[in-house]
Amino acid sequence: MRSAAELSDDRVVERIRELMPGLPEAQRATAALILDDPAAVARMTILDLADACRVSTGSITRFCRTLGLPGYSALRIALAADTGRSESETWQANMGRQISENDELGQVAEAISAAVRHSVGETLSRLDLSAVEEAASAIARARRVEVCGMGGSAGMGTEFQHRIFRIGVPAWCWSDTQVALTGAALLGPHDVMLAISHSGRTREVIDLAAEAASRGAVTVALTNDSESPLARRVDLVLASSVRNDAPGHNSILSRHAQMAVLDLLYIAIAQRTYDQSTEAMAATTEAVSPYKQPPATS
Repeated sequence: MRSAAELSDDRVVERIRELMPGLPEAQRATAALILDDPAAVARMTILDLADACRVSTGSITRFCRTLGLPGYSALRIALAADTGRSESETWQANMGRQISENDELGQVAEAISAAVRHSVGETLSRLDLSAVEEAASAIARARRVEVCGMGGSAGMGTEFQHRIFRIGVPAWCWSDTQVALTGAALLGPHDVMLAISHSGRTREVIDLAAEAASRGAVTVALTNDSESPLARRVDLVLASSVRNDAPGHNSILSRHAQMAVLDLLYIAIAQRTYDQSTEAMAATTEAVSPYKQPPATS
């Protein structure tokens, strides 16, 4: 059994990231929360962490032993030491090793461009197109569509809702979780829930998808992890393909990959509702055109 000091020398967060793919589901939920905010977890009691992950304290203790630690106290010490890293390491964790604080803006642009091209290309080449077709058909004929996501995914959800609403699809996207749960509870067999979560482990999104499923709605997930708890609870999975070691993957590349999938889904829906879509686009374009004209000169 290793001490917290010994494990912190090897960086406990990196160790957790390495082990995560092979962990049992309950331990993966704990690992995902730690990787999302290790500093916050270092301040939590074992009861707080168990409640946040919706697992037992025993599961967390077993997770600590998987890391080679005697218990949760040692994990907190290791996390506290690990999160006291230098400014350069913090920068690398958020911006990626390919970009330094001293790079010229042209170098930064080239690095981001290459990473975006790769992530979008990988996502679209690996995407299950039959799942996209099924999702598009379900949304095209739906009585009501609810779109949900938290954080950065919420922005992607709102953008998608605006686009399909413009072509005549009755769609809603809520920022308040309780209002969103109300909307999910009103869904039925002729409706669709689209749940967006890069990790597939966002509790609110999982709960919303579960509520919609319990009402008989078709449930669709857009996530980067096709084995995540969210993916396992829905009818259709649209999986993005963003590497965990990509530059700025959580804040930059995940949005581009998500939007590429949503762009494809949007066009597939428009194709299936061609007459309705063209009529709706013409009407909405005419309605807003006065606000897009240059002001009259006197």
